Amino acid sequence: MRLYSAERAEILRDRLYLESLRRRAFRLPAMIFLFTTLVLMLAYHAYRHTDVWGHMAIAGGNAFHFCEANHMDEAIRQPANTWSNLAYLAVGLFALTLGVHDYKNENRTDSANFLVRYPLFSIMYGLSCIYLFIGSFFYHASLTAVFQKLDQTGLYSVIAMILVLNLYKIFPYFNHRGTTRDSHKWAKVLVLLLNIAFFNWLWRININALVPGLLLMIIITGMYYTLAVNRTGFFTKYMYAAFLIMFAAGSVWVLDRERMACQPDSFLQGHALWHILTAVSIFFIYLYYRSGSLDTEEEDEMQIAE
Repeated sequence: MRLYSAERAEILRDRLYLESLRRRAFRLPAMIFLFTTLVLMLAYHAYRHTDVWGHMAIAGGNAFHFCEANHMDEAIRQPANTWSNLAYLAVGLFALTLGVHDYKNENRTDSANFLVRYPLFSIMYGLSCIYLFIGSFFYHASLTAVFQKLDQTGLYSVIAMILVLNLYKIFPYFNHRGTTRDSHKWAKVLVLLLNIAFFNWLWRININALVPGLLLMIIITGMYYTLAVNRTGFFTKYMYAAFLIMFAAGSVWVLDRERMACQPDSFLQGHALWHILTAVSIFFIYLYYRSGSLDTEEEDEMQIAE
């Protein structure tokens, strides 16, 4: 049994391009996670019964529609919905760690996997998750308009990252004046432009309408790549798992918002579960991108210019 498990682990490492990754690479991220959690917990206990957000404009929209009871005279107004955001921090640190590891790999340009070849994708993915963690954590802690915007734009940042990576897989190359070029630089620029657009303008659109539309675009582009472009290049079970978990998360979100399964004073909250499930889904999506290579037959026949 141990031999079988070891073989499975080795296959997984090869499939995810982690052959040279060592456990010690996660020591610093683990310390950052634990230190961040400890600092936030100490701050919470120091100011628990203090209304530190009273001077700030109150949030609108969905803020007061969640099931969890609101402790408006405390430092964290929705405890379960706040602490569950640590899941996003964990996923973000994981992606950042792999991005930094790939950046240090001198042979990364020879890799068939685009995340390994272009580690800035992983770094941007990780930063988007951490952005979501910061925005959502302080939004549910404060229920203020400022952090509500950061919560929404953090979510849009992650969605934009995933959507652009799907588009990059579909259109990895473009022709410019007779020269075939890799589109990875334009993909990174598009991520930045989308973040700017979401932060300055698009965040004003009703989130209950915009998020489902964006998620539908992710599903369509992901399925199109799998069914029409490359059926075997990636481990699609990761993608399907991510979609199923996201669907479950969305269902829980609706049940919580409509108070169809609601115990306001319990630490087990539907919206907190939404945070955890979406973080797991984001994690599986990253593994999916990490699990294979683009269709290289065309690449082998072309001279690609960076």
